[in-house]
Amino acid sequence: MNEISSLPSLNDLLTQNPNLRPNSQAERLAQNFENRTNAISSPDRVGSPVQLDRTAPVDRVTAPGFAQMFEKFIKGVDQKKKISARETQDLILGRSDNIHEAVVKSQEAGVAFNLMIEVRNKLVDSYKELMRMQV
Repeated sequence: MNEISSLPSLNDLLTQNPNLRPNSQAERLAQNFENRTNAISSPDRVGSPVQLDRTAPVDRVTAPGFAQMFEKFIKGVDQKKKISARETQDLILGRSDNIHEAVVKSQEAGVAFNLMIEVRNKLVDSYKELMRMQV
């Protein structure tokens, strides 16, 4: 029970992530939506057109696209490969005597590279499948 009580609250998590913080425009938009919903459902306003407020655009949070995510993934694999090469070189040149660390980094880079190849293969297969579809 202590483990659950030590978890941060939802409000704490929301305040830590800047992408999830509500801004004043979003709050105003939510209030306008509630007001319009209430106005539409009230019997005295039946038949009157609803006026949309288009004075202020709403700021949008843009998520990274697929290309940016895949590029970040490839850079991460490349970074693991470079770390592995540096650890191996340090071991060969005698700057380090930690064989275990060099082997772990080498295996980690190999697994990451194999994962990248499999993801690429799945993407190519998906693309081929889309090209075979008839519209």
